Amino acid sequence: MPHNVPATLGERAGAASDLLVAALGDWWRDDRRHWCAYCGIPMKRHYGPGRPIPPQKATRDHVIPRKHGGGSVRIPACFGCNQAKGALSVPEFLRSAYFEEVRTRKHRHQWPVAHLWLVTALAAVQRSGVAGPAARGAAARRPPASV
Repeated sequence: MPHNVPATLGERAGAASDLLVAALGDWWRDDRRHWCAYCGIPMKRHYGPGRPIPPQKATRDHVIPRKHGGGSVRIPACFGCNQAKGALSVPEFLRSAYFEEVRTRKHRHQWPVAHLWLVTALAAVQRSGVAGPAARGAAARRPPASV
């Protein structure tokens, strides 16, 4: 077997994760961290104390909700979209009336739907335990959620 061909399923999954990350880049280090991945609005990190949380508040959305055993892969999301998504999976949220409505605004900073699917795939690979420990991160120590 050639030395550059992955020998195990875990190595192939790790390579897939690396490809997805390479295709999407690091959204926490580039300018995408300032806009909601779902609706594209600019987000603000800080608001005065004692004020209600506005929909533009910057949050990090768990691509696979914590309720379903996710947690290590998060994307930038405004408070409004994060609240609307709640414990829904990304596929469920992409079919929701809320998502359809915010996407009609066609904000230039919203992520393409294909990128949202790629992030979901990366989160599923990391959660599955198929990827190597380096690709799974903290998910390597968590048992899979029951279906």
